[in-house]
Amino acid sequence: MKALGTHIVCELSGCNPAMLTDVDAVRDMMIGAAEVARATVMEVAFHRFQPQGVSGVVVLAESHISIHTWPERGYAAMDFYTCGEHTDPWLACEYAAKALGAKSTITSEIKRGVRQSARDRFTHVLTRDHDTRVLSA
Repeated sequence: MKALGTHIVCELSGCNPAMLTDVDAVRDMMIGAAEVARATVMEVAFHRFQPQGVSGVVVLAESHISIHTWPERGYAAMDFYTCGEHTDPWLACEYAAKALGAKSTITSEIKRGVRQSARDRFTHVLTRDHDTRVLSA
């Protein structure tokens, strides 16, 4: 199936709460994830909430990576969306899970920009639903 991009929706559980509330550490991790995926970082925007939690996005030449954290629950919600043949969002996802100390991940992969008809109508296709992984410490 030919698609313009791959979008991974990832639930990371059992993460290090201190990491999830440290805006600088989260930003550095996200930039590292983009680099591992062979993506080109264009811009970054992050915000630390009071008393805790971080939201942020790394805008890529190939799309974006985003995060929202709940340190009090050890949970992070992340999206990895890349376009082009040279990027691999799964590498970014695995990097982020390890960097955040996640104990488990649940992911879904969506192929985006799949041509639906000759009239340039596009759709998306869920290609990997609820891939659950328990990660070793």
